[in-house]
Amino acid sequence: MGGKNQLRLQMDLPPDYDYGAWIRHTGVEEACNRLALWSMHGGAIWLASDDVAGKSHLLRTFAADQAAVAMLEVSAETGEQSGMSSGALAQQWMASLQGHVHWLIDVQAGVMSQSTAHALFHLLERGRDLQCSLVIAWRGDPGTLPPELSSRLLAMEKIEMTPPADDEVLLNVLRSSAGRLQWDIREQVLQAMLTYLPRQLDVLVSALHALEILSFEQKHKPGPAWVKQQLIRIAGQLHPSLL
Repeated sequence: MGGKNQLRLQMDLPPDYDYGAWIRHTGVEEACNRLALWSMHGGAIWLASDDVAGKSHLLRTFAADQAAVAMLEVSAETGEQSGMSSGALAQQWMASLQGHVHWLIDVQAGVMSQSTAHALFHLLERGRDLQCSLVIAWRGDPGTLPPELSSRLLAMEKIEMTPPADDEVLLNVLRSSAGRLQWDIREQVLQAMLTYLPRQLDVLVSALHALEILSFEQKHKPGPAWVKQQLIRIAGQLHPSLL
């Protein structure tokens, strides 16, 4: 079989979060350094950003590298979807964190439902009672939160993360993301992505996954013309204002 022919496995590979492969750039350097100190000395940290900056990915890679750390992912609508009271939901989250004193809490960006916000407040109170160290990653306006939760969040040490500042760092991030896919992607494809798509991490990483799926579904070798056509179409789907 020629080296250029590649068959996609008919299964989804588990996510592979490698802290050693994390791309450290100026926008995330402070957060990386602070997390290293936090793992030894503890504290309460709020990781924030104005735009998508890789907070969730950083927490997942860090959790995969630190066996003593427990991670919880919180959806903004968890409270309504579960039908549980805020207290019961907090208890459920506590069960998943039990036995750990270092917590990473990744909260979906945007406005939280009231029940989710109250459950998160109860969780933080329980963590404080147990003297746990915690990091919360959330992108949103504290003014939309119930007062009891916003006051807890604003009392934490806030660290702002920012997206890559230049194209070379963006390309490094895309190369790292492509390395976790079942696809040997060409450098020209990554360069084309920066030409036809907004330089935003959420758009670029989503487009990378979409290109991979299309390439295998259509059994199409991704040449320049095909890549350009697909990227323009993907840009319209992910970012309708570009049409």
